[in-house]
Amino acid sequence: MKKTWGAGFVVLFLILSTGRLFAQEPAESPFQISGFVDTYYSFNFNRPDSNTNGLSNFDFYHNAFSVSLAEIVLARTAEPVGFRIDLNFGTTTDFVHCGAFSCPGGASEEPYKNIQQAYVTWATPVGLTLDMGKFVTHMGLEVIESKDNWNYTRGLLFCCAIPYYHAGLRANYAISDMIWVNGYVLNGWNNVVENNNGKTFGAQVGIVPIQPLTVILNWIGPERSAGGGFQDRHVYDAIVMFNATDNLSFAANYDYGTQDPIGGGDSMTWSGIALYARLAADPYAVAVRVENATDDDGVMFGTADNTVQEVTVTGEVKVANNLLIRAEYRYDMADEDIFEDEGGAVTDTQNRAVLGVVYSF
Repeated sequence: MKKTWGAGFVVLFLILSTGRLFAQEPAESPFQISGFVDTYYSFNFNRPDSNTNGLSNFDFYHNAFSVSLAEIVLARTAEPVGFRIDLNFGTTTDFVHCGAFSCPGGASEEPYKNIQQAYVTWATPVGLTLDMGKFVTHMGLEVIESKDNWNYTRGLLFCCAIPYYHAGLRANYAISDMIWVNGYVLNGWNNVVENNNGKTFGAQVGIVPIQPLTVILNWIGPERSAGGGFQDRHVYDAIVMFNATDNLSFAANYDYGTQDPIGGGDSMTWSGIALYARLAADPYAVAVRVENATDDDGVMFGTADNTVQEVTVTGEVKVANNLLIRAEYRYDMADEDIFEDEGGAVTDTQNRAVLGVVYSF
């Protein structure tokens, strides 16, 4: 449950250091504070010797109780100026920023790893809303926070086809209740620190043709690698969400990416589709995700001409509105042997079960 308070930004540090919450005239305060703690236990039936799961975001560890992510959000409603800060802690944020379970000292993104989002908002008089700073990507259906997805684990498209975050300028304009557009000018793909001389751009168009149906089209490009490995990376992303009834929902996500090697050569491509279904009867829900992702040139999975598929079934129960418990089974299969097996061997399949427990406030 969100709590409101009106003592200003400094109160956040008092909360972190003393654990106390101050509430002054909550009905009139424009400030909001919220957060969660995300924990899990994962068991990989391959029993990998490294005790780590393959293609996993963010249930990394086999046969272990782990803290995936703890988050505190502080925001002020833009009337007309506001801000938002998301502070993150845990292995998830290290992986998002450094591609490793722990950010090495001196890594360019290491100073920003605990700041998932930090941006200033201006709601202009003409209906255009501007955000500048660091924010999560507009690409894809799934998000970093497991509680806001239908499944506990993140899918192949989230894992390997799209970025996590950006730094730059975001503009949003609602043309009507049925159509909105976003534009982006960004430093790049998963970087706050600018690492080349160019800028990356993005766009989003959202359409609600009928009330139960939402269609979102996204694009990002042309991205260029800092080390000179590729140029002109573009990713196209399509999302469709349909609420058949108050209890039954469906969704689909399609991604197509392409990039050119510096120095010439054929374009490198990757693509994938994810299909979702969720049946809810409060406080219970069941969700299913089915994915197929093709990596023609090793961009997504590190091996060329590889197709990976996965099926995930998730059962959940909410306890007292604050506690979310999810039990999940996931099966991954690939054309190539990319999953670690017992005894140091590799195989083309991976089975795992996950118990996720998230407390929100």
